[in-house]
Amino acid sequence: MWYNSCKKTEKTMKYQIFTLLLIATVNLFAGFSTKATSTPQLLQSGIEKEYSPLFGKKLADSYKTSYIAKLKTNGRLRQYCCIDELALDMQEYGIDNKDIKVIDAETEKFIPVQNAYFVIKSKIKPNYGKNFTVAFEKEQNAKKFSKKFGGQTVDFKTALALAQKNLKSNIRYMNKIYKKKLYPMGKKIYKKKCKEIDVTDYIEINELEADIKYNKICGNLREKYIEPLALYLWNVKRKGDLGEVEGRVIVKEDEKCPVCGMFTYKYPRWAAQIFYKHGSHEHHFSFDGVKDMMKFYFNPMKWGKYDNAKRELITKMLVTDYYSQKALDARNAYYVIGSNIYGPMGHELIPFATLEEAQNFKKDHRGEKILKFDEIKESLPYELDNR
Repeated sequence: MWYNSCKKTEKTMKYQIFTLLLIATVNLFAGFSTKATSTPQLLQSGIEKEYSPLFGKKLADSYKTSYIAKLKTNGRLRQYCCIDELALDMQEYGIDNKDIKVIDAETEKFIPVQNAYFVIKSKIKPNYGKNFTVAFEKEQNAKKFSKKFGGQTVDFKTALALAQKNLKSNIRYMNKIYKKKLYPMGKKIYKKKCKEIDVTDYIEINELEADIKYNKICGNLREKYIEPLALYLWNVKRKGDLGEVEGRVIVKEDEKCPVCGMFTYKYPRWAAQIFYKHGSHEHHFSFDGVKDMMKFYFNPMKWGKYDNAKRELITKMLVTDYYSQKALDARNAYYVIGSNIYGPMGHELIPFATLEEAQNFKKDHRGEKILKFDEIKESLPYELDNR
């Protein structure tokens, strides 16, 4: 009996020790949240400013890993949920590397990335991808974090290089999670709560999220349902919608606009193309809007060594009709300028198949003028940039 009692006591002690070790381990990697502890600085413009532009994350929830930067193309300020999103925007849009800032996780204030100490490969679970990266202004705070949560302290160049190296695998990893959990949830919400939504109306996913939240295009939805709904619409339904449009401008996923460097396929409502033929060789360039197409049309050499893009070699020019989203002969289209509808690069020349459609759009969207192709002057695209 005494032996059995001792054995039970020994088992109890082992269980208690195991429990204490488990609690200690949990406590070691607990106590850090990426959420803002006070009102976050949301520095983007528009009602979409509380969501990140590429991943659609609520910035207040990822505030302690967020960044701000300006696009090279138009100087627009963007705010990102994490270093992965920053790396993706560098790849797809191009960022002014001189003015990137990151949140100091200790003070929750933005600081230049050159002044920050970054902790990579810690045990904290990231909000996106597999690798968690956090920054501090003081090296002692970075080391304190590493001591508690693991990881190593590096500079921005090293942290960014790691993010760029793992970007594709992290996106694949998140897509698997989305396919398993969020896309099915978003699809259910869409069928139950929403009327038909044309997702190609939106330039970025955060614009869609803001429309869901503030304009209630799917009724009153709780915040936790906005992200799965938006991700389903943006990553699943939008691709299906594009496939349903016959006669649209066809752009491959690797095509970049030669003027601004953006991936053109992401903006199907605005896609435009110029086709050239030199002897037996045919080629084309794709653009994310008529404005950039016209910049290239008038002066291709301004954007690179495009000797094969002379105006006399053009065989056809295509633009996307705003309403039908079908391809139009650019020379036969009607263009509205000065409206309250913006393209990926801001103010645009918006094409229509008929004068009547252009007139209706001009009236509905406060347009200034309707132009035919031959009335577009070389200076006009730059004038639109400066509005």
